[in-house]
Amino acid sequence: MDLRKNNWFETSSWHSIYLTLIFIFTGVILYFAMPQEGRFRYEFQKGRPWMHATLIAPFNFAILKSDDAIKQEHDSLLKSLTPFYILHDSIKNQQINLLSLKLDEITLKENTEIYYSRIVKSKVVILFEKIYNSGILEQDISNYPPLAGKRELLKIRNNLAEKVAVGQLYSLKRAYSEANVLLTQLKKGDPDYKKIIDKLHPEEYLSANLTYDAEKTKAEEQKILENLSTTYGVVQEGERIVSQGDVISARTYIILDSLKSAFEKSRGDLTKYYLIVIGKALFISMLLLTLFLFIYNIRRKLLKSKRDVTFTLFMMTLMVLFCRFIVSANNFPVYIVPFTALALIIRTFLDARLAIFVNTITAIIVGFMVPNGYEFILLSIPAGSIAVISQNNLQRRDQLILTSIIIFFVYAATYISISLIQEASFAAIDWSMMKWFLINAVLTLITYIVVFLIEKSFGFVSDVTLIELSYSNQKLLRKLAEEAPGTFQHSLQVANLAEEAILRLGGNPLLVRAGALYHDIGKLLNPQYFTENQAIGINPHDQLTFEESAQKIMEHVRLGVELAHQHKIPEQIIDFISTHHGTTKTGYYYIQLNKKSKSEIDEARFTYPGPVPATRETAVVMLADSIEAASRSLDKKNNENFVKLIDHIFKLKIEAGQLDFAPLTFRDITLLKEIFLEKLHNIYHVRITYPEKLH
Repeated sequence: MDLRKNNWFETSSWHSIYLTLIFIFTGVILYFAMPQEGRFRYEFQKGRPWMHATLIAPFNFAILKSDDAIKQEHDSLLKSLTPFYILHDSIKNQQINLLSLKLDEITLKENTEIYYSRIVKSKVVILFEKIYNSGILEQDISNYPPLAGKRELLKIRNNLAEKVAVGQLYSLKRAYSEANVLLTQLKKGDPDYKKIIDKLHPEEYLSANLTYDAEKTKAEEQKILENLSTTYGVVQEGERIVSQGDVISARTYIILDSLKSAFEKSRGDLTKYYLIVIGKALFISMLLLTLFLFIYNIRRKLLKSKRDVTFTLFMMTLMVLFCRFIVSANNFPVYIVPFTALALIIRTFLDARLAIFVNTITAIIVGFMVPNGYEFILLSIPAGSIAVISQNNLQRRDQLILTSIIIFFVYAATYISISLIQEASFAAIDWSMMKWFLINAVLTLITYIVVFLIEKSFGFVSDVTLIELSYSNQKLLRKLAEEAPGTFQHSLQVANLAEEAILRLGGNPLLVRAGALYHDIGKLLNPQYFTENQAIGINPHDQLTFEESAQKIMEHVRLGVELAHQHKIPEQIIDFISTHHGTTKTGYYYIQLNKKSKSEIDEARFTYPGPVPATRETAVVMLADSIEAASRSLDKKNNENFVKLIDHIFKLKIEAGQLDFAPLTFRDITLLKEIFLEKLHNIYHVRITYPEKLH
């Protein structure tokens, strides 16, 4: 006895230590997830009244331009930037020399007079020099990003920069075309010109001589951007910023936002820094303590499961970190986060009250790190709560779609109502928020995928999985129906009995139904040893001893567990297989041997290995299994026999200690007896005989 107490104490102590450590670890993560700066105490929105006392500047601070304003000014300055291009005279000189030599060669072959040849050469060279001096680019202007939207560029020639219109530049293609046009005009003027020019191929003497000078352009860009100011000016300490009741204008909003930024980035002296640290630690501690006390007083059963506590805290922390990431990225509003998915997931695997409470606690934490945190909390709590209430169980895809629609309308309605309270005007409502609420609702559909991943990671079983397992065409059940039809029919009747009982008693009917359908799956391997599957006159037990028969019968529990593991049946279902006989005896063979044997009998050889049921669901299936099987052997199926049978089986189970660890009260047992009696009447179509009315 002392040893067992000591083992229990060690187990209980370790469990308490684990819970303490997991709450502390969660608190540390949440502490660092929160902004490391001090929190600005005022909430404000542009176009809405200042609801606080008149605000005076507590210190000097710069009026910061918004990111959009800085970007707009940045883009405007870059538009004024004139890019630099280098004109390479060496390319022109080389090509003109080649052109001159070619013209001399043609003149010599054609025996053209020197006078004409010099005139032609001069005009052709001048024509090419003019094109080269304008500048030739390799490709069309549209293919050069630095020239996009530009009307001018700075052409550098001999270390001198000259502004030229972009339209004056040539691409190689345009230069070829221009040269051909000008040469054609020359040919029309004189036949002797034509003889020389016809022998000339202008494209051979045109090359790109204008290249982008990235270094000089970048230097000029930096010089321009140095003039870019990120502030509009400075607010002096003691200057009035806004009075109570004033509508926050666009400029006042910028000033308030600048003060908020300056306040949160300024930690001041070490005393102030440490006070912020203490405040954050206390804030997180109080919220986690509130969650713990809620679980302890309302959902104490959760504390017995390390998995459930870890899962709850993990999901809450994950949502906080995700929201923190979105806020830090600053690309999207936090309302794009499917925040209600947290409540829906916890509801799916645990319960509604816990889901609503965790949703509330998490919304408060996230509200401390997002802009307009008060508004975020007011929107998130109703959305999460109504989503949980509207979805009893996640059993079908269409339920999640309906829930997503409800989430959108709750967000929208709550936001509109808050705006009307503050503004008393439909015109002042920021209708663009609706698109973020819609995206939020659509993203909530990922809950269906997340539920599947959580099942694999944490070992939970969702209602969707239970429904799939209970489908009669599921591989293992289909095989049971084909090879052990009697056992399959028995399992169906047990499932009907147990499901009705747990519905009225309180529990998970889907889990009970699935567990009942699989509880005898081990009989699939040796179906002929069980009465419900035997043909008339054929009983293999006739060839076995009582002990061998008992072993064959009891073996179906072990085989069922092994078979379930092979087919990856969840542990929650396997619990029904291993506990549906608990540690009872194979009564018939034990009694028969006891009658015939005069020596001492080893009772262990006739006792199921257990364990006994530890949940309402497994206990109900055990009772339903025994009652359904025993009811088949009744000669007369009437109300009196049913009552005796049910009372007898309950008495046997209780005396054998099979219900010692099941959370069933005397009231539960009385209710179960009534339910089983009612169901047996329905199954066998028995009518209750009422006594005649006394006069």
